[in-house]
This record gives sequence, structure tokens and C-alpha cells, in this order.
Amino acid sequence: MISKRRRLLSDASLDAGCLSGLPNGILTHVANYLDAPSRLFFAAALATHQNTTASDERNTAIVGNEWSTLDFGDIEEHLAIKLSDGDISAVLTCIDAVNRLKTLKLTNCINIIGVGLEPLRGSTIIEQIDLSLVEKYQSPWLSPKPPISCELVLPILDSIIEREGCSLRHVQFPSVWSERGERVQFEQFIGRYNEMISRGGIINCAKCNTRLPEYVSWIDNSGIDRIQNYTCYECLKYYCEFCTDDNDRCMLRYCSLCERKLCLGCQNYEECIGCGIYTCVGCTDFTDCSGSGCDADICEDCIASGEYSEKCWKCERYFCHENCVLSNRCDSCKKNCCDDCEEEYEYDWPYCTDCGDRFCDDCNEKKGTDAIQICDGCDTSCCGDCRVSICKEEESNEKCGGCFQLAGPLLLKENKKVQKENTEVKAENKTLKDQIGGLKDYNNFLKEQLRWAQVKEQSRK
Repeated sequence: MISKRRRLLSDASLDAGCLSGLPNGILTHVANYLDAPSRLFFAAALATHQNTTASDERNTAIVGNEWSTLDFGDIEEHLAIKLSDGDISAVLTCIDAVNRLKTLKLTNCINIIGVGLEPLRGSTIIEQIDLSLVEKYQSPWLSPKPPISCELVLPILDSIIEREGCSLRHVQFPSVWSERGERVQFEQFIGRYNEMISRGGIINCAKCNTRLPEYVSWIDNSGIDRIQNYTCYECLKYYCEFCTDDNDRCMLRYCSLCERKLCLGCQNYEECIGCGIYTCVGCTDFTDCSGSGCDADICEDCIASGEYSEKCWKCERYFCHENCVLSNRCDSCKKNCCDDCEEEYEYDWPYCTDCGDRFCDDCNEKKGTDAIQICDGCDTSCCGDCRVSICKEEESNEKCGGCFQLAGPLLLKENKKVQKENTEVKAENKTLKDQIGGLKDYNNFLKEQLRWAQVKEQSRK
């Protein structure tokens, strides 16, 4: 069942005409039943049917004045995806964004080309613009590529950074701009943006209060991701590259998945002990190593590959290869057992003291005579192959009859194998003899032919 709130939001533009004649008090009362994003779209739809003065009064009554932050991620994703540039423009106009809005995030607005940002032209209030079009903890590399245009958006951004008293501190660019043919135009804007921040005055590190270099490269023009340096995406505080926390962790970290830089005050980071990447805690699922005293983290990709960790088959906990290699590993089926489970469930897997192989009980039972067994005579634990090797040694033959008893079936099996090989060799030898005999007969035939040829030659002479 579709809620009244959602139906009102999706059909606002259709119903606004019949509602526009109602008094502001009634519309304001109706809007009180809507959440903030729905009130915003409701007011924007009504504004298209009113003159400017009436629209401004009604907008203030419905949406209020507190619109310093606008994140389209606050509405349902399936609605944000459908928004057009006209919708974005109407919303920004409705809240008087050029004079009020400080933070704009176009989350999930993947079908706009950018002209809808025109109401922000010349703003001296805006501090942050996120054009990545993705939610927090999501990779900015979208497929299919969004149509947002560098050519249409950059003039609007230029109008902002050119203004005296510009407040813009952070821009998150769409990744698609690094791939398209607008790269030259994009790089030129980055140069102007870097100059704008540099001429904005003295900037100090939020932790050590050290002044950042005057001509620092705020956005690296040589990189493909064009991420702003020295600035936390969340709180917009500046940090130098040398500051660390009490645990010697860098205060400002770059997440290789969502491709944002956030300070430790806003976001915790984890480093995978396997692949070594740093990511936000929310960007990927990390698994804690269950080894005693080990605080290593393993990312989901390394867990899936199995290259940097192993899993106890009983308790299903994971252990990193760096510090906590499991000693109880079946060399046949490759399953592992941690020390805790071995102790709790008494998994004393058979172990060959000669070659070092260890088999779980199931695999060892399936091996039959080749299984690892303990000799009652000399108390040695060996697999079948090693037991046979021991029995073939002259000294061992004299020492332990128990080993001979265990190795007997294997020796008999090996003897039968040797006999079979001998039979095959004899058959091959007979075949070779027959072939040699045939070659001799053929050789004699050629000699006879040669002799007759010589006789004929002499008779002609």
C-alpha cells in the first residue's frame, strides 16, 4: 500500500494546480504532516502556479528558513533518480539557495546534466558542493556513466569562486569528468579553484595549528580521482599531512573505496592486513582476526579470496595469515581447526612425524591402508608412504615388527604394482624384439635386392 506522504510527493506537480488557490495557513497545516524533503518538493510544485511575491511568502511558510544543508539522499532513492534539472532548479529556487544554502549534495541525482544548479550562480554562502552523485560509503564510479556535464556546471562553479568573499571550501567532483574529453577544461578549473583557496587567507591545521603552505596543491591536477587534499569531507576542517592521533594514525585519511578524505574525528578507518588498503569502516565489511591477542582486520575481498586468511571449519572464525596461522590443517581437504576448537572438541588429528602431513579424521579414514597410523611397537605416527620407507631401511627391519605389520598391506600392494610393471616391461620387450626381427628381415630383403641389381649391372657390361 502506498502511503499518503509518498503519493503526495510523487504526484505533487499534478495536484499543485488545484491546491494553489488555498490559503497559506491551510497549506502550511497540510505540510506539517510531511517530512522536510517532502515539504520542499510540495512547496516547489506550488511555486510554479504562483507569482513571485506570493510564492516567496508561501515557500517561507511551508519550508521555513533553516535550509543550510540540502542532501538529496534524504529522499527515497527511486525518487531521487527520477529528478530532472528542472526539479533541482525549482527546489534550489524555493529555498533561496543562493542566499541560504551552505552544503549541497546531489546524492542519487544521476539523470541531471547540471543546468539545474543555475540558482546557485554567484553564491557567497555555499561552502560545500558534492557532485559525486553517490551516497556515503559508495564508490563514485557509476555504470552507466551519468550525463552530468562539465561544460554546463563549471561556469556556475566559476561564478562562485570568482566572487569576493567566496565561502566555498570543498568540492567533490564526479568521477566521470576524469574520463571524458572535457579533461583540459576540468584541469583549468582546478587551477583556478586552487588559486581561490590560496588567496582566501591564512589556513591553519585544526590539530597542530601549523599554517598550511600558501601555494599548496589543494586538488592534485595529475591524479585521476581529483580528490581535495588537506580537507575533511564531513566537517570541512583542514589538517596538515603530518598530524596524527594518540595511536600514531594520520588525522586525515583517504578511503580507496568511496574516494573521500575524512578525519578521524568524523570517521574511523580500518587497514586490511592482507591487501593493505585503508577504507572507511562503513565502506566495506571487515572481519576481526580471532587469534589470541591479534587485532588485525581483514576486508571482505581478502576473506573471499582466502589468500590472506583461513577459517576454522568448526567455529567458522577467521584467522589472518600474518600473525595467526592455524597449525591444525588437513593436507587432504584443506580445512583448518583453531586451537580452541581442537581443545574443546578434542580434535587430535593424526600427524605424520616423518613427512609432516596431517589429516582430519574423515580424510584419514578414507585413505584406508594409506592412512596415518600409530605403531604399537615403536609408537611412531606415520602415513603409509613413510611407513613403507621406514620398513625398507635395514636398521628398521630389525627393530620393529609392528611397523612391518602396518606396512604389510602396502608392501604387498607395492609388490603387486612392481609385478604388474615387470609384466608390462616384458610385454614391451617382446614387442621390441618382434620389431627388431621385422627390421632384420627387411634389411636382408634390401641386401638381396642390392645383390640382384649388381648382377644385372655386370651382365649388361
